[in-house]
Amino acid sequence: MFDYLSGVIAETREDHVVIDIGGIGYKVFSSANTISDLRVTNKTKVYTYMHVKEDDLILYGFSSRNELDIFKLLISVSGIGPKAALSLLSCLKPNELVLALGTQNIKALTQAPGIGKKTAERILLELRDKINIDSEILMNVNDEKGNNMSEVIDALMSLGYSYNEASLAFSKIKDKEKPIDNLIKEALKQLSRV
Repeated sequence: MFDYLSGVIAETREDHVVIDIGGIGYKVFSSANTISDLRVTNKTKVYTYMHVKEDDLILYGFSSRNELDIFKLLISVSGIGPKAALSLLSCLKPNELVLALGTQNIKALTQAPGIGKKTAERILLELRDKINIDSEILMNVNDEKGNNMSEVIDALMSLGYSYNEASLAFSKIKDKEKPIDNLIKEALKQLSRV
């Protein structure tokens, strides 16, 4: 029904924003990533999806069409509703989520609250053929995986770091050919600099 809303951000909350359009406040639920991009009193445009329930109409909005498309893709998975999709999009940025789906990374998906191993497996299974990931990006990730990326990220996540923090720290390591012990130490040094 609505493709996008364009107006002034009247209010931001933990799980939604209120967009003032001509004196009417539209409550739009969104991911933490989109909400952090929006500032009160700034004019903005959010791409929307209207979820119809038996007794309610709920608007979901995103700062990019790409994030909206991923949201729609996630809710197409059986058993995944808008709240679970928002949880994933709040935990991982759209490109990180696409990368996790393209590389079949269950651990990245289970970082989102409310997403367990079985749910993550279902998401990967149902979206395996629907995700188009740039083959060059996937080749780079596979090259890095060959260079112990997954082992280092798993080790950092077992120490309590998020997938985002761990993958960012690994990406900053210059010599990825070192033994795993050294790569973990290097990644920890990168994390301590933040």
